[in-house]
Amino acid sequence: MSEAMTEPTNEPLSTGPTPRQPVLRSRRQALGVLLASGAAIVGIVVLVVLWLSVGARTLEASAAGGDPCLEAYAADQAGAEVSYGALPPQAVCSWEVDGERQEVVVTSAPTALAATATVLAVGGVIGAVALLVVPRLRDSR
Repeated sequence: MSEAMTEPTNEPLSTGPTPRQPVLRSRRQALGVLLASGAAIVGIVVLVVLWLSVGARTLEASAAGGDPCLEAYAADQAGAEVSYGALPPQAVCSWEVDGERQEVVVTSAPTALAATATVLAVGGVIGAVALLVVPRLRDSR
């Protein structure tokens, strides 16, 4: 045998992967993440319900008739269109009457409710991410 093969090496033996630290280090952090993600879920669900209700009420108003803009839109008249706004959730019908563009809000969701749901959704996501990321950034220094 050669000398290189018989001499002992000073390299440590591999003991497998190094243990990782847990993502959530305390009950307080876990509770914070739970509350923040719960707030985000509630906000998102409320926004989805508001958007779906605006769409459903627009269909109901279109089926009921009586609004000249929706009747023009149903008859596929040129320039008649229904557009949907995200914040606040609303449906707006616009069409041209005697060369002048007019807009009518067909239906809308309560602005305060939409704003509260948006704050819950965005704040919850930011809060949960911050509670998960900030402690790891502190430890990496």
